[in-house]
Amino acid sequence: MEHMSHLIMGLLTGALFGFVLFKVGAVRYSRVEGLLLLRDLKIMKFAFIAIATTSIIYGFADIFGFAESTNLIPRIMPYMGIAHFVGGVLFGIGMASAGFCPGTCFARVGAGKLVALAGVIGVILGILIYAGIKPTLVDIGILGTKEKLTLYGLLGLPYGVLALVWGAIFIVFAVVADWLDPAKKYYQEEEYSNPITAMIKGEWHWAISGILAGLIIAWATAQGEYLGFSGGALALVGWIAHLIGQPLSIVPKISPTIIWHAGLILGVIPGALLAAIISGKLKFDVVPPPFAKAITPIPWVRIGIAFGAGLLIALGAMIGGGCTTGAFISAYPTLSIGSMLQSATYFITGIIVANLIYLGKIQEFFSAKKEADEVYD
Repeated sequence: MEHMSHLIMGLLTGALFGFVLFKVGAVRYSRVEGLLLLRDLKIMKFAFIAIATTSIIYGFADIFGFAESTNLIPRIMPYMGIAHFVGGVLFGIGMASAGFCPGTCFARVGAGKLVALAGVIGVILGILIYAGIKPTLVDIGILGTKEKLTLYGLLGLPYGVLALVWGAIFIVFAVVADWLDPAKKYYQEEEYSNPITAMIKGEWHWAISGILAGLIIAWATAQGEYLGFSGGALALVGWIAHLIGQPLSIVPKISPTIIWHAGLILGVIPGALLAAIISGKLKFDVVPPPFAKAITPIPWVRIGIAFGAGLLIALGAMIGGGCTTGAFISAYPTLSIGSMLQSATYFITGIIVANLIYLGKIQEFFSAKKEADEVYD
């Protein structure tokens, strides 16, 4: 019964986040790749506001003394040394190759983008490979370091006060990013005469979506859990392995937390599906057509890229300690040093790789956006 309640809460939390991911456009190839090409900053603005929202909630909970009673106690992602750099590089290559991370990969399946199924299979295989090579990674010194290093600990400042300042800083970051966003020059969101229709059918503003995402992250914390999709994928694979009688060494037992996280990653699929249906954007495509043409016209190569990307982001997240949600949006409000190193590594790597992929083809990316908007890539 306890496992069932945790599964339901995990599914609900994942579905809510998957719904928001779709509505802000984070499941779209053009949004993710546009960010890494530094041509479309909407997802980054969304992430900044989510970080700010959660940071402010945690900060007030700490300052006014209701953190323990509400269970709003930040879960610190540990500092893992060189693992952040190794994992971050692998993750960045994978993210730039297919324009998704673990959460958005599962969400794309829900949104009808069937090539993402290859990415999901890649994620599962990546986790299984990690389970096999983890002892070797420990032996050669890549894994093994685990410390709870935080910015407030290094500065010797109270968490609550610094969390509020941190939240304010990220609001400023979002405003500046919006001011600098190149997408304003070429991208126009759909216009609706009725504001209710716009809310139901159109993409949501990055600030509204960011606030909702921050509230969901804080709610996950209040449940005693941590919203991270690479951890959710690990929990799901571990749970399935136990069910078929082949338990993984990296998931030695099935606890309520494991069940919650398995539900979290599974919940993203129906959440994105519901959002796509409500928005009138549910279209079953094997690949995002316009961008596929810009990269390669060969279908099996595109499927292979999605599979390889899934494998790399899984390995990168397992080794480095987290993904774009677990090591960035959910982790930054905790002021974890490890999350900052992991995310900085994969973002820098992703930017470099994305620009290499579109080297000499950037106009093709821009040209493809109009068609991509119509099929809601």
